[in-house]
Amino acid sequence: MENIILPNDISVELAEETGWHIGDGSMNYYNNKGKLKGIYQLRGHIEDDRNHYVKRIKPLFEKLYGIKISLREMPSTRVFGFQLWSSKLIKFKEKLGLPLGKKLEIFIPEVFLRDSNLKKAIIRGIFDTDGGIYLERKNNKLYPKMEIKTISFILSEQLLNIFKDLNFRCTRHSGLYNKTANRQIIYVLCIRGVEMFHKFMKEINTQNSKHQEKYQRFLNSQNL
Repeated sequence: MENIILPNDISVELAEETGWHIGDGSMNYYNNKGKLKGIYQLRGHIEDDRNHYVKRIKPLFEKLYGIKISLREMPSTRVFGFQLWSSKLIKFKEKLGLPLGKKLEIFIPEVFLRDSNLKKAIIRGIFDTDGGIYLERKNNKLYPKMEIKTISFILSEQLLNIFKDLNFRCTRHSGLYNKTANRQIIYVLCIRGVEMFHKFMKEINTQNSKHQEKYQRFLNSQNL
């Protein structure tokens, strides 16, 4: 699929799409009919993320790169998304600073840290693919907590600094991700509280319907 059109500008849309990649994406070069060719994949949860892929990811990705993608479900691995063969796309993302293969030390490319709008957009992309909202009951009311988890210390450091720059109260703690085999350390970025929840939903402006539904549930609980 080398008829892909690469973006000319570092836009908020490209920042959000790069955030998707940091959360759900993977890319590498593989042998295809005797030649090395790039393959790009973006996949989320088969049920929880379906609407986000259909309503947000597919149209924005097609707009950014001037191509058509086909979404499909993979029941054996419980994921939903797409893949495409394109060395041109992989080279573009490599130039941005995104790694091939495993994302053990993935980080936000410097070009997306230039201003607050780009920072918010890439956070939106990361959170919509790899973040979670948790509503805990405290004193008979729902208490909100937002989390992003990553095995990349570099990314966790960047996220901590971005949230600080955007005036969010954010904490980080670490633990063991895989407690049986590799015992991989995972870093958890956490934003808590009603004030921060409203600020996050307004300024980061999450586009994943599963997050929007959680927010609406919280709002409804406040009016009871």
